[in-house]
Amino acid sequence: MTDSTTTDVASYLSTVFGDRPRVRPDLLISRELGRGPDRMHLLKAPGGRTFEVTAKECFLIRGLDGSRSLTELGTAYAARFGRRLGAAQWSQLLWLLRQRDLLETASPAGTVPAPAAPATGPAALPAGSPAGGFGGGMRRLAAAFGWAFSLPAGVAVGLGLAAMYACVAAQFPTLWQDARPVFGDWRWLAGIVVVSYLSAMLHELAHGVAAVHFGCAGVRINLVALSCRVDEYQFLPSRVRQVVIAAVGGVLNSLVVAPFLLAWLLVTPGSAVHRFTAAVVLVGTVQSLANYVPMAPLDGYKMLSHLLGMVALAAESRRYLWSRPRRWVLRHGAPYPWRARLALGLYGVGWHVATAATGVGVAYAGGRLLEPSWGRVAYAASAALVVLTITLWLAGRPRRQLRTPPHQPTT
Repeated sequence: MTDSTTTDVASYLSTVFGDRPRVRPDLLISRELGRGPDRMHLLKAPGGRTFEVTAKECFLIRGLDGSRSLTELGTAYAARFGRRLGAAQWSQLLWLLRQRDLLETASPAGTVPAPAAPATGPAALPAGSPAGGFGGGMRRLAAAFGWAFSLPAGVAVGLGLAAMYACVAAQFPTLWQDARPVFGDWRWLAGIVVVSYLSAMLHELAHGVAAVHFGCAGVRINLVALSCRVDEYQFLPSRVRQVVIAAVGGVLNSLVVAPFLLAWLLVTPGSAVHRFTAAVVLVGTVQSLANYVPMAPLDGYKMLSHLLGMVALAAESRRYLWSRPRRWVLRHGAPYPWRARLALGLYGVGWHVATAATGVGVAYAGGRLLEPSWGRVAYAASAALVVLTITLWLAGRPRRQLRTPPHQPTT
């Protein structure tokens, strides 16, 4: 494309979209992420949907800050990627941005809007933005416990919890013997349920406080339904902060266990309180550590996804493994970079092994339960039911989780 043609294209598009098109300044753009073999960015305007764009499209969107004309941005794009955009590609990108309400209306003739690059994360949002249903209360909690998110506090808590769980592991046989009578008394079981529920509420509250502390505004918590949703969570520029937000819920569960373990160590052995605290310690330990299992939708899965910089890790790992035979035999299918092959391959194998082990355990337990009535055929029936359940679940997962980008790349 000649320079004169480029100028004509830019002049034509300027009459439609303005001399210096500009995306919304409140547009959030994530850092570069991986989805299977592809690299992409997430885009989101407050109140709108989330879109996936390629690195080339993200370069152009970041450049549409009102400070450069399309000709200048096209020159920068050509210098970066070695090619110039044609009229059709410019038109497609700008129309898509406008249709999705990501592009500001054209400025009045003769004026140049003040440059305003899209925000790279929620930290760029106004400090007074609402923080969900708890509003100011969440912000006050975040301010009061801000020290808890410092590195020294994190190291101290980590060492303390490691010592606590080492004690639980060493005393497990005694804890189990003390707790067994409690599991047969509905009154003590009700007490354990109450403590576990309160611990779960603190778990969700901790997620919300951490999110507000790190600058996220759209935090919505329902402590009754035990849910916490953070709209800007995926757009934090630091993966460490994302991991901390995901991990802090399990830390709160562990801190709830600590006073019960201390009470068990101090209370007179054999008393009702001694047995109850032992049961709470065991149940609380399972409740706390289960959060870190790297399987969806647990927090451990989110932590691993953030550390690897990937979205849809579980679904993409299955797609990768299931595509390998066709790739090896027919040479069909998308090529994966080595980092993606390593991460998806290891996670996919681990996921399948864990699923198979869980299925075997459930099938065996079901067989043992039904054996007095059905005899040896109970094991076969239980195994068949487990296989059928897993098969139907896997058949439905790709259709629900795997999704293509919202539009074809324009660059």
